[in-house]
Amino acid sequence: MSQPKPWQLQFVFADSPQGNGDEDVVDGSTTEAALVHTANGSQQAESATSPATDAGRLLERVAASENLALALEKVVSNQGAPGVDGQTVQLVAKHAGRLLPMLRDALLSETFIPGDIRRVWIPKPGGGQRGLGIPNVIDRWVQQAVLQILEPLYEPTFHDGSHGFRPGRGSRTAIEQSVRYVNDGRRYTVDIDLEKFGSPAPLVEA
Repeated sequence: MSQPKPWQLQFVFADSPQGNGDEDVVDGSTTEAALVHTANGSQQAESATSPATDAGRLLERVAASENLALALEKVVSNQGAPGVDGQTVQLVAKHAGRLLPMLRDALLSETFIPGDIRRVWIPKPGGGQRGLGIPNVIDRWVQQAVLQILEPLYEPTFHDGSHGFRPGRGSRTAIEQSVRYVNDGRRYTVDIDLEKFGSPAPLVEA
């Protein structure tokens, strides 16, 4: 049996309208209302099933149509710049009705391949520049879909002193906790920052 081919992001937009007379014609299934209707089903679907943590079941939950629709809604609300493929949030949302089942199939068949990261540089308040990686919109879509399933499972397991990249936490809550420690009579606060940790994804300069 032949293995399914890797799902390339460029393939998604191969037949997208390119300046012809039909460019503004959108299938009703791709509208925001249809997305909201699909996403709303996730609330009932999740409440009807007990949370499972085996890898296969988690992947099914990530790739569920309701979860993907909810994830795209979140990505659209966050807006953000296009990645290296140049596709905007608005274009992906416009073709969501066609893209969603393709993305679902690619995730379940484990043939989804994320794109490169667009690298941009933003000035730091104290001087110098900070590198910022911008994934393609569809990659952000997948990331959000994974987050929605895994975060409720793993968030409660983090140490109370962990403040980085957690919902409702950040530098402000870290400082507040440090102040409480000082007021309790403790003398030291340790701040740990891992720089350039792990193997970075391929980057493409903007």
